Amino acid sequence: MQAGGLLERIRDCAMPDGAFECRGTWLRQEGEMCFAPNRPWLPFRAEQWFPGNGIEFRWKARMRMAPLVHARVVDSFEDGKGMLRALVLGFIPVARSRGPETDRGEAMRGLAELPWRPFAFRERSCLTWEVVGVDKLRAAFDDGKTQAAVEFEVDGQGHVLGGASSRPRMVGKSLVETPWSGAFGEYRTFDGVVVPTVAEATWHLSEGPFTYWRGRVTEFRILR
Repeated sequence: MQAGGLLERIRDCAMPDGAFECRGTWLRQEGEMCFAPNRPWLPFRAEQWFPGNGIEFRWKARMRMAPLVHARVVDSFEDGKGMLRALVLGFIPVARSRGPETDRGEAMRGLAELPWRPFAFRERSCLTWEVVGVDKLRAAFDDGKTQAAVEFEVDGQGHVLGGASSRPRMVGKSLVETPWSGAFGEYRTFDGVVVPTVAEATWHLSEGPFTYWRGRVTEFRILR
């Protein structure tokens, strides 16, 4: 099968009434994160914006670190730049990451979360597509500065079941290249678009898989 056939299957499943023009998508999530194996899960509530047909995004979350202590987190890939910032009590920095490896890691997140803007599953100047196995599709991003790629697994209906890649992982103050995967499920229809409502993300460490993020979509809108 050519890449165009898998792309069409995904779009037909996600947009059964046909493609349409929009400014992007927006969603609200609730979920939890874990910063290291054997550490506690920390609940969060978040909003996320996916503008246009590319891979840009902005994720803003409020995470409970301890009773009466919250952190505000921003994770984004905008104007070709990736950024992660976390502030406790609104002004105390506890995490911050910028630079070429952050750009690549956030670009991978933008690629991996394409199922939340399925109209972007198409040929574009910065995106190339390749079939790499039975029902497997590789998306590669290259804007001349940042290169990133994710392999998607697609079922017979056109649902994207998950993605996988090798991605920079923050270890202390360093970024370490680490195998990574994400999974999607429980597809529902919002505004005429079929998108996943549950997701999780996993690092594949030498000692075994470590799922560090899981969330559920509680609201979803098309930005017209």
